Amino acid sequence: MSLWRLIRGEHGILAALASTASYLVAGGRDPLASMLLAVSTFLAEAGLFAHNDLVNLEEDKINRPDAPLVTGAVDINTARVVAYGSLASGAAAAVLLGPAPLAIYALAAALGVWYNAKLKRVPVVGNFVVAFLTSMTYIYGMAAAGGASVVLTLLFLSSLVANLGREFVKVAMDYEGDMRAGVRTLAVVVGPQKAAALGAAVTLASVVFGLALTYAAFSQGLLFLALGAAATSLSLIYLSLIALRGQWKKYRGGTLAAFGVTLLALITEAVWRLF
Repeated sequence: MSLWRLIRGEHGILAALASTASYLVAGGRDPLASMLLAVSTFLAEAGLFAHNDLVNLEEDKINRPDAPLVTGAVDINTARVVAYGSLASGAAAAVLLGPAPLAIYALAAALGVWYNAKLKRVPVVGNFVVAFLTSMTYIYGMAAAGGASVVLTLLFLSSLVANLGREFVKVAMDYEGDMRAGVRTLAVVVGPQKAAALGAAVTLASVVFGLALTYAAFSQGLLFLALGAAATSLSLIYLSLIALRGQWKKYRGGTLAAFGVTLLALITEAVWRLF
């Protein structure tokens, strides 16, 4: 259980589902490639989360006092083995998917490690990297299928912008802990209220891509995805207003649920296309 918490296993499962579903929606049908995608995505997530806990131990003592490394439930050496072993094993799986997926995996792993070590302390840039990495699963699956998909590209863009907005609200929520730990986030620089307001505005801007995704998916007969994207877009409009009113915790939980609707729609679409 402690190791699962270290690697945030549930995040890895969701990311693996996203990359595999994207592969299927893009036309991929190789069972081995699907398995390699799922495994490499999960391992990348596991490795980066474990690495994050290793390099941010001091901040976690304030922001996450129950984290496995803080409580001693997992020791430092074990965390190192998990972090670097997972990233290396994921890369080995990505090699078998071909040059393009391997390049995407390598880019994601390098950016993730760089973010954990340095970019987390760079306002806006660090937030963008997190949003980018979160959304790369769709591009990873598409690349493994060997083609380009307008729908998946729009899904990537809408996810990127929406997650960037969520990141800005998140740093507003973490303001006190980051101040005490000496972490220079956007909220520390401009204040939590302004950071959250920017997050709300960016979240609202993501709806443009979400509506474009809805239209493109509907035009291609991807009805489940079209309905999911539309529902998510409508939810994000409401949640942007919630964030402006200072209900940041409700916004954070709501956006996670909204993103889940689109992911569920993508998975449903992928399963439907198999038959």
